[in-house]
Amino acid sequence: MSHIMPDRVANLIPSQRPKPAVPTATSDAVRRFSAKRRPLPQITAASVADRVDAAMSRFRGPLLSVEAERKREMLLAEYAAADKVLSGSALRQSTAVLS
Repeated sequence: MSHIMPDRVANLIPSQRPKPAVPTATSDAVRRFSAKRRPLPQITAASVADRVDAAMSRFRGPLLSVEAERKREMLLAEYAAADKVLSGSALRQSTAVLS
């Protein structure tokens, strides 16, 4: 006899079978509302991190020129500074509307 719980019983006990999280798209209005509550340095750091992340794809490979290595190191320094600003704050700030 198997110790696996039948589906109908597992549905009655939610702790037995965790449901996978389904990512949902955030609407523009929610993003704008969240951005209004964030300090300007966090918004700037997030945009810098996104820009650096997109630019780093050009500097992949073992053989880079001296100029490319310098540019890569500059981008890594910008990313580290932006990461320091972003990691110093809570990931999820409260956006609850009090009524």
